[in-house]
Amino acid sequence: MARSLGSTLRRLRQMAVRLTQNTVGVAMTAYVVLRPDRAGSERARLNAERIIAACRAFQAKQGRFPEALQELVPDFLPELPRAKYDGPEFGFTYDSGPGRHVLGWTELIPFGRPFYVLEEDRWGYLD
Repeated sequence: MARSLGSTLRRLRQMAVRLTQNTVGVAMTAYVVLRPDRAGSERARLNAERIIAACRAFQAKQGRFPEALQELVPDFLPELPRAKYDGPEFGFTYDSGPGRHVLGWTELIPFGRPFYVLEEDRWGYLD
């Protein structure tokens, strides 16, 4: 019986250690993914304002908004600024359609996307 009790206690201790490790791992993952990145968020917002100003200057000169952000380089911006995150999925997006031009980017992965509608001069937020 003493041997059985020792074996049971060992298994319980191992389970407690694994549970603690898993809990710490989940907490650290959540922190890394969800931590606030104020500097990155502020940079993205300021860069979005720069792009919006360049789009307005483009419109004043050309009589229309650009169909793609690349049209702003180099006459209105020396290069396209960075969003909070880089990459095709998370950098700045620019959707142009008939009568609607929308600038957006990913603020929080996987969701949380601020956007700006140029024709309506308004901010919005998806997700």
